Amino acid sequence: MINRLAQQIYYRCPVLLQDIALNIYGYWQAKRRFGGEFSAILEGLERSQWLSPSELEDLQNRCLQQLIVHAYENVPYYRRIFEERGLKPHDIRTKEDLVKLPFLTKGLIRKNFRALLAVNIPSSASTPFSTSGSTGQKLKFYTDRRLRWEYNYATLYRFYRWAGFDAGERRVTIAGRFFTNRPPYWRFNRWENQLLLSTHHLDSRTVDLYLDQIERFSPEAIQGHPSAVYYLAKRLAEQGRVLPVQTVLTTGEQLFSDQRELIEDRFQCRVFDAWGQAEMVAMAGECEKHKGYHVASEYGIVEVVKNELGRDDLGEIVATSLQNYSMPFIRYRTGDLGAFADRSCPCGRGLPLLGELEGRVDDALLAPDGHIVLPVAFRTSFAKLEYLDQYQLIQKDRAYYQMLVLKDRPLTYAERRGIMRVLRYYLGSSAEIEIKSVSQIPRTPRAKQRLILREVPITPLRGKRR
Repeated sequence: MINRLAQQIYYRCPVLLQDIALNIYGYWQAKRRFGGEFSAILEGLERSQWLSPSELEDLQNRCLQQLIVHAYENVPYYRRIFEERGLKPHDIRTKEDLVKLPFLTKGLIRKNFRALLAVNIPSSASTPFSTSGSTGQKLKFYTDRRLRWEYNYATLYRFYRWAGFDAGERRVTIAGRFFTNRPPYWRFNRWENQLLLSTHHLDSRTVDLYLDQIERFSPEAIQGHPSAVYYLAKRLAEQGRVLPVQTVLTTGEQLFSDQRELIEDRFQCRVFDAWGQAEMVAMAGECEKHKGYHVASEYGIVEVVKNELGRDDLGEIVATSLQNYSMPFIRYRTGDLGAFADRSCPCGRGLPLLGELEGRVDDALLAPDGHIVLPVAFRTSFAKLEYLDQYQLIQKDRAYYQMLVLKDRPLTYAERRGIMRVLRYYLGSSAEIEIKSVSQIPRTPRAKQRLILREVPITPLRGKRR
């Protein structure tokens, strides 16, 4: 309630006051991200990436042994698992031994939430966090503050350095954040030298404004969801225009080869894609050779497991965080698919290489008036509705949309109103919208369940120069 009230007050403020408030928050975030141990961790990661594969495996196994002893001694859930299976910590000494332990799923985390918390970690050293519900299922959990901030961002910036980009350099970030409800649709975060653009307002009516603002800002890098950056690149192609930058950094969605090709053509640079999860169990990113995704061995252990989600060429990625002691995630099923490369990378780094990755894939929707709404806009808006755990939004026709909500009861009036408010915001008053409570949402043939689907063709952008 307090956060909602603060948000309403913020939206009513003049742009100048919004800028001040945003930069106060930006200062706090930058201090958490780049203060403390950030520099020391990044320096260590810069060294360890050049270790040989066997040396990195030894490092992983030492970290794993420490984590297993901690989980056995301090985490009731894992103590019970070990006892039920007749295991002791010394039985799990290498990543190959992890098969002796069961998978951890979102359902098990919800069911055993308190038992998964380490009893010896003080509240000052951990922080609550939650996923956005990218699989249609939100998840709340705890993580070490050190991992949430310094370690997470040090690992990310090691990837960014491979792209020739470093902390403090000028970047544009286009992501699913709400920081304004009226023009101008951008803000400047001086603490990270960052132009913030929101996907919530990016459509055929504003795309040219976005591109002009990016050109004026003249960033070294553009960072964002592939679908959003691709949308900008498509508009540049329609105009026969290029907008050169040093690099494009993508994450958060599946990056397709045709998207990569057009983005690189219009922004005159290479795209560097990265993979991770809000649960912070594993990370991987592309180096300058672009031969696959290097797994951050120091961050987590990645297994590729053949199961019902996989295909002949891909298995499900199951990951173990080596850095989260507050609430250890051991053999966590990510829902993403991948395969290890059958080759080493010519860059010389010893980090393992994933040759293929398949993650979140959703469709952009077409509003009745013809403007396009990117899927990240719906996902991040629905994530704010606490009662909306599993859902699927389908565009059935040009102006007809169906929202399926997994509930064992009818939605309340307030719940329907909250969902409808989001849908009307993006689709307009002329959209015909049906909201249904269902006992099961049909599976889609992807690794992660698709949340936003379109069953009608989409038309080209129709932005106008302003």
